[in-house]
Amino acid sequence: MKIGIFSDIHGNLYAFENVYNELKKEGCDLHLFLGDICGYYFQQNEVIDILRDIPHLEALAGNHDIMFLKSLEDKNLMKEYTERYGLSFELLKGTITPENLDFLQRLPKEFHLGRYGIAGFHGSPWSFLEEYVYPDSPTQRFDTLDYDIVFLGHTHWTMDIIRERIRIVNPGSVGQPRDGGWPSYAVYDARSEKLEVKRVNYNVNALIEDIKRRKETNAYLIDVLHRIKQ
Repeated sequence: MKIGIFSDIHGNLYAFENVYNELKKEGCDLHLFLGDICGYYFQQNEVIDILRDIPHLEALAGNHDIMFLKSLEDKNLMKEYTERYGLSFELLKGTITPENLDFLQRLPKEFHLGRYGIAGFHGSPWSFLEEYVYPDSPTQRFDTLDYDIVFLGHTHWTMDIIRERIRIVNPGSVGQPRDGGWPSYAVYDARSEKLEVKRVNYNVNALIEDIKRRKETNAYLIDVLHRIKQ
């Protein structure tokens, strides 16, 4: 079984379209999305449109997805998140279709494929949404798990750690990589246990112009894009 794994799109349709165009060429039997459709950038509804059409997709909720859903019921939360992360939640509130809202509300927080010893989480097996597992994080706890390989998102850093009993993989981020590289995804062959992490470039300047055009005042949204080593 060939699995395409990707994570953390964050409304960046410019990057996601390019990544998915490459992923389609891989001929995967299963697609695993590890969460965070929402937050930061602006074309979140369009991202969900594409996700809903991906064949054989297993998609998880990320922390920003849950934050958006909570903010719909709490004006103070919406104000707090807008100040912290920018205009994306306010924009999505006004544009999300009923079908896409239903998709978002139904996202599970964990994935298991028992016959291949595979599990997936946005954060970690102990904190599905919030815990960050970076390449330099202690990983001894993972040896207690009854999986062969665990896929994680959330950090926006690619990672492939092979321990004695378990492999820990992060495909990196589609929409906002923070490890200095272009957007990334992973392809895993469950039979051969071969893993490849692949990078895809895109017109980052078009996204920057979009941010400026919307008069977004959160400087981080542009600053983090300059980490990409072009």
